[in-house]
Amino acid sequence: MEYLSLEQIRIEESRKQYLASFLVWGEVHICISYVSEFSSAKVLREFIDEICTLYNISMKWRTRLVLIVDELNNNAIEYGSKKGDTNFLEVHIKRGDKKNISFCARVQDTGNWERAKTAEEMEILREEHRRKDFSLHQSIRWRGLFLIISRLVDTLSFYNGDPKGLIVEVEIWVD
Repeated sequence: MEYLSLEQIRIEESRKQYLASFLVWGEVHICISYVSEFSSAKVLREFIDEICTLYNISMKWRTRLVLIVDELNNNAIEYGSKKGDTNFLEVHIKRGDKKNISFCARVQDTGNWERAKTAEEMEILREEHRRKDFSLHQSIRWRGLFLIISRLVDTLSFYNGDPKGLIVEVEIWVD
């Protein structure tokens, strides 16, 4: 796995060649550290889009994967870390036996936000959201992870970080 900072992927002029250099036998595994602030999200969205382009992922799935990873990063920034903390985005993409692609993303926050959640608390929230009727839900807030993302991914998992913080992982098989 390659470890990068947000500044390393921000370099515009040769980013595609730089990213292509990480392709090893059809596989990319990168961990990016980034400052917990919303200005980081734009660079991370562009990064995911460029990785998907390198893998010739369809536009439909490229936009979905960008949305999914953006939601994970935004949740870490808004609900898990204090401004200025360092969060991590880990991306693992691998070609399957057929033409499908395994896409895995893990985001880890610091757990420094005053109401940060543990993996166990997130599982309780998941159960509560499964029972909710969102048909009359008017707000765009408080629905991303459980109402939207869980419907787009094959698995959504929560883990406790070491020594603290929340790790949210998604796995998707893209065809």
